[in-house]
Amino acid sequence: MATARYSIGIDLGTTNSAMAFVPLDGDAATEVFSVPQWESVGALGEASTLPSFLFRPEPAVAAELGASGGLGGWIVGRMARKRAAETPGRVAHSAKSWLCHHAADRRAAFLPWGSEEVAPEDKLSPVDASALILNFLRGAWNSRFAASGDDFAFDAQAIAITVPASFDSAGQ
Repeated sequence: MATARYSIGIDLGTTNSAMAFVPLDGDAATEVFSVPQWESVGALGEASTLPSFLFRPEPAVAAELGASGGLGGWIVGRMARKRAAETPGRVAHSAKSWLCHHAADRRAAFLPWGSEEVAPEDKLSPVDASALILNFLRGAWNSRFAASGDDFAFDAQAIAITVPASFDSAGQ
């Protein structure tokens, strides 16, 4: 593997996630990555934070969004946060908190919590929900930088991800 070009830091947050990067060569300043995300059906935007919300759209909304709609049928970010107020049973949130909840099986698919609107086979575990958020950030990075060459791809960089303060590595 080639030497990383960038150091990428990801704050996988309970409410919002963010990503920053700095070139490993030279003296450039750290930059916050502006994350492209759906604002609403038909409206894309960018923001310095990505709400850590995942929305499972109804079939009509999924059809409108088409293949660009999301990861595994889930929409990540601002649109998901907005839809939490409109259709709370279709939105998973607080996955990071569930990762370290003493009474929760972090690999069990129960998100959105208490929802009867999302089929059991479509629900997410806290691990899977967190992975979708991280994969969304990975895809956003690659969309912006990977065309510059393999050594610009996300997987070729030095990456640090925060973990919850209450994370118990021995018990998990």
